Amino acid sequence: MLSNHKKSIEKLQALISMYSTESEAQKKSLIDAISANRNWTFFQLNTYHNLLQFMSAHPQSVQQWMHIEKQLKRIAKYLSMNRSKLDESYNDSGLPFTTMNTRFSHDILLWSMDAAVCKITIDHFEAGGTDLNTLLNLTLPSVERAETTAGLSNEELLQVLGVKPNSRLSFLLREFNNLNDKPLVKDFLWDSMKLWVYIYSSKISFSRTFNRMPIRKIFIQNEILKKFDHVQLMNKHLPAPTTLNASLRGHLVTVIKSSLLLTMRETDPATYMDESTLRYYTLERGIAIAIYGMKAQRQLPLQSYIGYTLFKNGYPAAYGGSWIFGKSAQFGLNIFETFRGGESGYMLCQLLRVYKQIFKLSSIEIDAYQFGRDNIDGIRSGAFWFYYRYGFFFFFKKLQSVALNEVSKIQSIDGYRTSEKTLIRFTERNMVLKFEKAMPMQFAVVYKNISKCIQNKYQADRILAIENSIDNFIRLAKPSTHFSAMEMQVLQEVALMCNAMGWGTKNEVDIMLQMIHAKPEDPYLYNNLLIELLEQVKVAY
Repeated sequence: MLSNHKKSIEKLQALISMYSTESEAQKKSLIDAISANRNWTFFQLNTYHNLLQFMSAHPQSVQQWMHIEKQLKRIAKYLSMNRSKLDESYNDSGLPFTTMNTRFSHDILLWSMDAAVCKITIDHFEAGGTDLNTLLNLTLPSVERAETTAGLSNEELLQVLGVKPNSRLSFLLREFNNLNDKPLVKDFLWDSMKLWVYIYSSKISFSRTFNRMPIRKIFIQNEILKKFDHVQLMNKHLPAPTTLNASLRGHLVTVIKSSLLLTMRETDPATYMDESTLRYYTLERGIAIAIYGMKAQRQLPLQSYIGYTLFKNGYPAAYGGSWIFGKSAQFGLNIFETFRGGESGYMLCQLLRVYKQIFKLSSIEIDAYQFGRDNIDGIRSGAFWFYYRYGFFFFFKKLQSVALNEVSKIQSIDGYRTSEKTLIRFTERNMVLKFEKAMPMQFAVVYKNISKCIQNKYQADRILAIENSIDNFIRLAKPSTHFSAMEMQVLQEVALMCNAMGWGTKNEVDIMLQMIHAKPEDPYLYNNLLIELLEQVKVAY
């Protein structure tokens, strides 16, 4: 029986990308046969679940979608009824009513607890972690700090402090809130504790199966789209963002963050999201894209790190972000495993369309990791050609010449495949997609100039460089209002840039002053101002 089910799942997997009346009937027949199973192994159930989820995101009829929905609910019911019998192989799967045992950052755990999306308790403290005596000595009221000097174990200290077992995680999360004014220090200390948590939810929505956005109309397709005019798509006018009421916005935030929790991942923009920057674009073929910036204290110097989650018929299908500096950006793409083998190229180009148009980009760079540097899967999958197909190329002429030579071989030699050695060679440089002839100023240029200025002009005295740069900028700008704490951080960055790059005309300084006020609140306005500044100074570079 198990062997028959395995063969049925393999047959369904072989049909997954086929779209015809015959294949739809075959899929239904196989699904009905597989769903009759009452004796699952984890591998079979997980594989079957992922195939159903893929088909639910790429349905070829409303009837098929409804049939798949019933099967997904059956799987959830099976897991609910058998939760006490599930073996350890189900752990960390993200399936309904299963558990996770992992480590996460302070901020995402605090959000999860406050949002009540799941139940989280302490599992254990990993050996070699920083003990609570050391950590709580930095956070407890001064009158209680003596308790941390008695050499107690973590458990003993929490007991002496009167923290009940079911409140211990909440206690630690609140204590570390005392370090919020030093977020990087907080992150370092929290991570050093090596705290493992146990995560469980009785809510069916907290699962890869049902963590999704509501959609008005399912997109029905008659193929997995592989061939399309990518240039035309990226240039197609972007619609206005979808209006989000408070309820829908809250649900969107929950789905974005939960999609990473359920796959045991984190990205800075999702974890430290500034919800006021959240935009949601409803696009073609059942695709929607959410983009979002980070809270002021978490932002990168001078750049804007804007994250995204891409949805396919409501499912979070891809995630990542872009590091934006004026009209140039670096970009990273990650497609959740369940949705690989689908319309990956189309997803990529829709993402590039959003970033290109919202941030007025003229170039986008892909790090070589994306196509193989220190990433063996990228080499094996030939990911280089995935990006090359959609217009990415090497600015480095020698490597571009090698790429063109490979294209010629592929076109003229039947069955030719680029060697692993050549694919590895391609990872010596990043790839670039250009929308305009001229290359915009890169963040690396500004960074190198700042570093060079500090070393040469101030003999590597960072404190003196910052103080002098700020004094010079204040003298030029003559601000009429005081800067907030968050604006002071941006002031430091902008003042160093102003000093190192030799910018100082009235127009330039006025724009930089606006940038200082905009960056903590509005990454979209900030980048527009940065573009305006770089247009002012472009003659200089």
